[in-house]
Amino acid sequence: MKHYYKLEEVNQELNTLREKGLTRGKEVGFPFDKVGMSIKKGCTTYIAGAPASGKSEFWLELLVNLSCLYGWKHVVFTPETGSIQEVYAELCFKYIGKPYYSTVEGCMSESERTRAEMFISQHFIVVDPKDDSISINDFYKIVDGIEQDLGITVNTTTIDPFNEIKHEIGNGRQDLYIEEILGECRRNARATGRHNCLITHVRDQPFIEKEGARFNPMPSAREFAGGQAWFRKGEQMVIVWRPPYNVTRESGDGVYEGNEVIIKVAKEKPKGASIKGEYTFFYDKKRNAYYYKENHQMIYAKRDTQVEQKKIKLEQPKIDEQSYYSGIAFKSNRDTHLEDNEDFYNEELPI
Repeated sequence: MKHYYKLEEVNQELNTLREKGLTRGKEVGFPFDKVGMSIKKGCTTYIAGAPASGKSEFWLELLVNLSCLYGWKHVVFTPETGSIQEVYAELCFKYIGKPYYSTVEGCMSESERTRAEMFISQHFIVVDPKDDSISINDFYKIVDGIEQDLGITVNTTTIDPFNEIKHEIGNGRQDLYIEEILGECRRNARATGRHNCLITHVRDQPFIEKEGARFNPMPSAREFAGGQAWFRKGEQMVIVWRPPYNVTRESGDGVYEGNEVIIKVAKEKPKGASIKGEYTFFYDKKRNAYYYKENHQMIYAKRDTQVEQKKIKLEQPKIDEQSYYSGIAFKSNRDTHLEDNEDFYNEELPI
């Protein structure tokens, strides 16, 4: 198998890239500037958060949105969500916006149940190895088998949580092992054109106290359980954080609400697919759905309008006059061959 390519070997693809430009991935039902992320084929998303922070809830909603907007199909391995039946019931709830169980007040009607089951059956497949443990490679082989057996194309895969798959570290270093696993996740996404998602926990954090509340602070991308290997290998990295109720927001603008959730895009890769930042959402328990606020209105995800993949406008980087080389910018001299023993020379440009 060839592992290197000269430019002329990919000239046609390069010209196509020049004409079309970089594009971000599929939008997820919320405006891009409100959620800061998109789902691009052949790429990965890693999501982390403390237990009960809502990371699985948030991601499953995005998957349902992708199916509504683009007809995408998903394979999910999410044993912490519950049994096979409970996972499908949760997905039906997210699709209709009403509880699946007839024992719950306000549950979906029989016609809504039929509609939900038909839709979820067309777009989701749940993996459950029962009492067998499976590695990440085993999981991706199962997904390959699903495509072959059912004659479908799977657009995304989800492993939730990461610690539910079989790990064989042996006597090796944990960080190198995790880097290899994450590398396999990325390589599989590239090879298949799928979007692979891994959901994990954050490592133990010290509690902080503020205004009488005791809580964990917003984690950083380097605080994924397992260490910085996630940050080194990550592409689109997302942190889900539930802030402490009734504590003053960091911005000083009021206090956190009881159903408030902060979605933090901690790493943006590939270029333009996401935008680093913190995005405020609220969880509607009755509808099992997230919304953001705008002009005192609750705005839920839109599932009835496809959004084209937008070209990315790349801006020239700006020089930070205060810190960049103490006020002096340097322009490399590229028009003169320099001998190995010749002093390196740059043309000094005043700012």
